[in-house]
Amino acid sequence: MNRKTARLGEEPVKKLLIGLSMPAMIGMLVTALYNIIDTIFVAQISTAAVAAVGIAFPVQLILMAISNSIGIGGAALASQRLGRKDLLGASRAYANVLIAVFLISTLAILSALAFLEPLLLLFGATDAIMPYAKDFLSITLLSAPFFMLTMASSAMIRAEGQASFQMKVMLTTVLINLVSTPLFIFVFGLGIKGAALGTALAQVIGAILIFRFFFTKKRKTTLELGTNAFRFEPALVSRMMQIGSSSFIMQVSQSVLFILVNHMLVRHGGTTEIATFAIINKFMALVGMPIMGIVQGMQPIVGFNFGSRQFDRMSDAIKLALRYGLTVSLTLWLLLQLFPDFWIGMFTRDQELLDQGVTAMRILFAISFVYGAQMIINGMYQSLGKAKAALFLSLSRQTLYTIPLVLLLPSFLGVTGVWIAFPLADVMAVSTAFLFAYRDRVMLFKPEEYVEEESQADREIGGSR
Repeated sequence: MNRKTARLGEEPVKKLLIGLSMPAMIGMLVTALYNIIDTIFVAQISTAAVAAVGIAFPVQLILMAISNSIGIGGAALASQRLGRKDLLGASRAYANVLIAVFLISTLAILSALAFLEPLLLLFGATDAIMPYAKDFLSITLLSAPFFMLTMASSAMIRAEGQASFQMKVMLTTVLINLVSTPLFIFVFGLGIKGAALGTALAQVIGAILIFRFFFTKKRKTTLELGTNAFRFEPALVSRMMQIGSSSFIMQVSQSVLFILVNHMLVRHGGTTEIATFAIINKFMALVGMPIMGIVQGMQPIVGFNFGSRQFDRMSDAIKLALRYGLTVSLTLWLLLQLFPDFWIGMFTRDQELLDQGVTAMRILFAISFVYGAQMIINGMYQSLGKAKAALFLSLSRQTLYTIPLVLLLPSFLGVTGVWIAFPLADVMAVSTAFLFAYRDRVMLFKPEEYVEEESQADREIGGSR
């Protein structure tokens, strides 16, 4: 076990959490800002082009869900095994992450390419949007395996306590994207295809950097990724997917939600409303990604110290992550609520789109200051391997609350009903998360008592046989 991994159990928790979270936060924040700038470039093509990116987004979310769920599950198991000094077990966990991502991504991408137009129709593409959506998605699907490899591997890099390298990968890909996208769109005159090619180029280079980290002579990983590690273990993959299922369900349900939102906006509005939601999506990522950076910094600390039975450190990491997450989400909420005209004005001078965007932003982010607590509580359950609780919390916001409200409210309130569905669902989701955390307060904040209770229960079961 190298020094960077060992520090998960030794370094002061506050310093460690900041050290692991800041690179992830910076990298994800830059990625969110890139997505905003990329959409600004696309907006110069046409409103229909912006809408097309929004229509294609659910497909990208599904692929991200697959890679994230496998990567998060593998990282949780690897963190605990590294905490027990089981290097071979941790190495096999990552090897099986790669095998599973390769098999599943190949099937998913070939299926999407084979049914591209029906898929886009299902997602809400109109005649005006379809040509742009087909051009954009067909190119980004071809580069998706590289993107999925990077996403799944990033969780494993964090599990080794090397979040700074992940930040470097993200910053490099964002920089390449920012340079290549306007070059392809405006200089080479490729339009929406240029936006897709810029994204694809960045994804390929990101995967190359990940490969160098794990497999070259100058590799930085602790893991031993020889032939002994690459043994496909279906039971291990199944366990990974169970742990990561909450992340998968959350992102897939988000994809389903976006499809339904697009259909409601087509029914009660049109291309302008779809473009409005495509723009607002970028700010939803802006709010969520820095908090996810805190979650990603917290998870290896919690997993490692739970595995090594250093429970005080585990609890300290959870409490600090909650404090930091609430601070970040409150700050971003204030910026969005106070200056919506400025943010939407970066994309368009079209007065109708500007008015729609300002109204939507104020309503959608009405109580976004609760995101921090909601996301971190879910991340705690993932890092402890509590798949069922994490799955339910992920389902609660998107599937149990937002989707029914999106289907119901527009019948009474039109397009405004779509926007109102989001803050109402947030209230219900954060209330559910707090109820779970209160129920499991012994496990989360007094884990030594929880482990003793579990051991006592096992002894009683054993004695009754």
